[in-house]
Amino acid sequence: MKRSLAVVVGLGTLFAMAPAVAGKVNLPKEGNFEFLFCLVGQEASISVPDKVYVSQYKSIANTLTQPAGKAFDRMSALCYGTYANLSGRHQEVGVCEMTDQDGDKWWMEYTVNADGSGGPTSAAYGTGKYEGMTLKGQYTNNPWPSAEKDGFQYCNPNKGTYKLK
Repeated sequence: MKRSLAVVVGLGTLFAMAPAVAGKVNLPKEGNFEFLFCLVGQEASISVPDKVYVSQYKSIANTLTQPAGKAFDRMSALCYGTYANLSGRHQEVGVCEMTDQDGDKWWMEYTVNADGSGGPTSAAYGTGKYEGMTLKGQYTNNPWPSAEKDGFQYCNPNKGTYKLK
């Protein structure tokens, strides 16, 4: 009997939390955003040590806001990009397809500043609530130790403004 009661209480707690986890995303029509964009990826590269480096990469990511529930919280992303360091001159361009809990998507386009510290972001495309969205943001590169030889891991702060159509 104790086991059955524990299962019922556990399921009750799970169902009570379900609206917060699986509910509709209620995003204001416009506002500020600030989230962590934590990604893990693999790269294929060519390099000449201490001179030049170029890579193409694929990564997956999640977003997190503090406190929870702010704009773009708990989104998943799939990203593709190209990065180069040509004798200290950084170049990077990429796109991430961001997916929210409702299944609506927007594409975050990004580039890197010449010093490699981060760069601007914008919305290139959107579906559902994100169709026609404008976004102006900035990210800061925050690398973490990588768990794999040809891998990379980051948890980049992002902030800016957005406006839904």
